[in-house]
Formats: sequence, C-alpha cells, structure tokens
Amino acid sequence: MAKKFESSIKVQSIKIDTVVDHPYIEHGINLSGTIYIDGVHDDESIENIKLEVFKVRNELVSEIISKHSIELVGSVASKDMQMIPFEIMPDERWIPDGEEEVSKLILRTTVLFENGKEFSDEDEIYFDIEE
Repeated sequence: MAKKFESSIKVQSIKIDTVVDHPYIEHGINLSGTIYIDGVHDDESIENIKLEVFKVRNELVSEIISKHSIELVGSVASKDMQMIPFEIMPDERWIPDGEEEVSKLILRTTVLFENGKEFSDEDEIYFDIEE
C-alpha cells in the first residue's frame, strides 16, 4: 500500500497541490502535509482552503469524519510559491469498522476563490489501528 497521494487543482495560471507526508497513517500518527499554492495574482485571490476527510465503506464515500479550514491572509506575489503546512489528528471515527484492519479514507481539498468559484480534488489515504 505504498501508493503516493496525489491531489492537484489547476485553475488558469493557479496550481494548488496537496502533498501528504504519509498516505498510510498508523495509530498514534497525525495526518500531516503541505499545501503548495503557485501562480496566484492579485486579481485571483483565494478566500480559503478546506480539507475534509471522508470514510469509505463498501467502496462508497459515506461520511465526513474530519474538517480543517485554512483562511488565507494577504495576497501572494505572482512569482512566489506559498506553502501552508497542515496537521489533522485522527479520532475514533477513523478506526476501521468491524473486522477490517485498515480504514480507507478520502482526503478532499477544496479551494474557494473570492469570486465565489470553488474547485476540489481528492485522493485516498489509509488509517491502520495496529501499533
């Protein structure tokens, strides 16, 4: 299960990449990573970025189990890349159901622009209760 997590949103000249440090999370470890924002100009301001974790049951995305919102303050110069680290602490809702050893989860990144437009992308992560 050494799959790489890939979530990338591209809107015109703007690219937002969510990079997860470890897509396979073991008990006692937080979900952590960095959001990279590149290509933002003053007239294309990002209002906020939302990270949501969904639990997958029977191959269906069933429920949201965690939310993390990032408000962006100020603007990013056109040649600079902004890096925003994040950390989400798992709780009992992340624990595998029944006989399952690992929870299959979806981490969705949603970007909301000041003009009201919203874009999102997602990929899988895994949570293992075994220590």
